[in-house]
Amino acid sequence: MLYFIPTPIGNKEDITLRALRLFKELKYLICEDTRTAKKLLGMYDIAYQDKDFLSLTSFTDKGKLAHYLNIIRDADVWMMSEAGTPGLSDPGKILIQLCNENKIPYTILPGANALIPAIVAAWFDTSEFIYLWFLPTKKGRQTKIKEILQSKIPVFVYESVHRMEKFLQELSQAGFHGQISLARELSKMFEQHFTWTVEEALDLIKTKKLLIKGEFVVGIKN
Repeated sequence: MLYFIPTPIGNKEDITLRALRLFKELKYLICEDTRTAKKLLGMYDIAYQDKDFLSLTSFTDKGKLAHYLNIIRDADVWMMSEAGTPGLSDPGKILIQLCNENKIPYTILPGANALIPAIVAAWFDTSEFIYLWFLPTKKGRQTKIKEILQSKIPVFVYESVHRMEKFLQELSQAGFHGQISLARELSKMFEQHFTWTVEEALDLIKTKKLLIKGEFVVGIKN
């Protein structure tokens, strides 16, 4: 059985009892960075010396993936991302697809992620929404922005600290006059939520009431 186990996105207390139990019981761990995984286990005083760490990135070759599947067939294994729910916006999705193709059982635990709190915190109706992960950084970016502006339901994306202000300026230049929800540093000490127009959001940045630090979840409603 393969277990997809969410990990905290900022606050170490955002972990389930079931996740902590599995951390202790399971020997095999698939992760993006073994250093991050060991640090996480250390936070909960869980010994990692007897664990077998298997690295998975978007560049992991087919031979290694086949080896991982053989391990999963014979043992219980857990998959974790750097933070949040594995498989939502990381290489864990590769394993979901391979498990389905090879009829290998898996289960996904509920837990921490940045997307759902940001959707709930938005001041507009989010009974329907579209999630697009990160926008392209170069090729296809303007096309994707045009698609967002044509959407009849809210669209949510992740945006990095390096492109956040640029993204707002791009929306302004495209003539966007709807609402923007911004969620920053979710579950951390300096968590912030805003829902404004693009112009109001840019003004908040200029007056330093909204700091461009950390990861952002952006909601766009026409």
